[in-house]
Amino acid sequence: MKKIMKTVLFYTSMVTLSTASWAQQTAPSVPVILDTVKSSEVVATMPVTGHVYSRNDAQITAAVNGMLTQVVAPGTVLKAGDVVAKMDTQPLELQQAEQQALIDRAQAQLNYLNTNLKRQKDLIEVKSISANSVEQTQSQRDVAASDLKVAQIRLAQINEQLSRSVIKAPFDGVVSSRLRREGETVAAGSVLASLTDMTTLEIRVQVPLQYVNHVKIGQTLDVFAFGIQQKAEVEAMVPNSQNINHAYEMRLAFENMNGLAIGQLVSVAIPMKASKTSLMVNQDALVLRENGTFVFRVKDDQSVEQIAVEANENVGDLIAIDAPLKAGDQVVVRGADGLSEGAVVEVKQS
Repeated sequence: MKKIMKTVLFYTSMVTLSTASWAQQTAPSVPVILDTVKSSEVVATMPVTGHVYSRNDAQITAAVNGMLTQVVAPGTVLKAGDVVAKMDTQPLELQQAEQQALIDRAQAQLNYLNTNLKRQKDLIEVKSISANSVEQTQSQRDVAASDLKVAQIRLAQINEQLSRSVIKAPFDGVVSSRLRREGETVAAGSVLASLTDMTTLEIRVQVPLQYVNHVKIGQTLDVFAFGIQQKAEVEAMVPNSQNINHAYEMRLAFENMNGLAIGQLVSVAIPMKASKTSLMVNQDALVLRENGTFVFRVKDDQSVEQIAVEANENVGDLIAIDAPLKAGDQVVVRGADGLSEGAVVEVKQS
């Protein structure tokens, strides 16, 4: 009887093991999507708020004293050379006419003295006039020539003032403010309006002093604004002489492909430390569990190996990790939540 019981138990154990082995061999594979582990230079960054500014934002001032006859309204779109403001030119035109008359008189005086000097030189040859008289006339002629030159220079100054009585836009832009109106009398240097270039833009950010050494001229940084991400190049680091804010102003040039507007709030990712080479995986490869963070590496036999990782900096859709992996390894990015060590997977195309 005991021999029979032992035989029954042996066959029962064999059937159980065979059934378990068959179940393991016939367990359905899990469909997954894979991605490749990469090696890349990674820089830890922090977001710093900045704003979009115009590179060209000028105050338009009066060049001469006088009364305004025209100042364009705010919002007016101007091309370089278009009129921004005009001054009343009548006082200058009167000065111009007066100066022209003085030039004519000085020219007439010079002509007379030239003729008189020539006649006196002819007379001195026959000793009909003294040499002293000739020298006196020649001195008067030289003074008259100098007076004519001064009068001509004064006329050129008046003409130059007339040309500056029409104030033109130095660049393409939009009139952003008007501080003076037609009929007001202003002095040279008075601010009349402001002109803003709407197309040539830059981003300005205050960078804390402890991170200034990690930012280099020409470096490319990521810029974010309301779902927009693009690149911008560091063009200048401007120190503050008083340094009240303990920061440098960083100015970045960028191609405005996303239509950023003047005054718009943006966030710039500035480096916090020197770059280093790290392994990178898609963020979707990380599986968060109670006992840690893991990825599942796919082996040659299509089974998976659970690898513990330490997550570091995010770089777009990727994340830097510390893990016993190498560049080129395949890890699961879709379908990893239900996986366990040794599970067999079926690779699907993304």
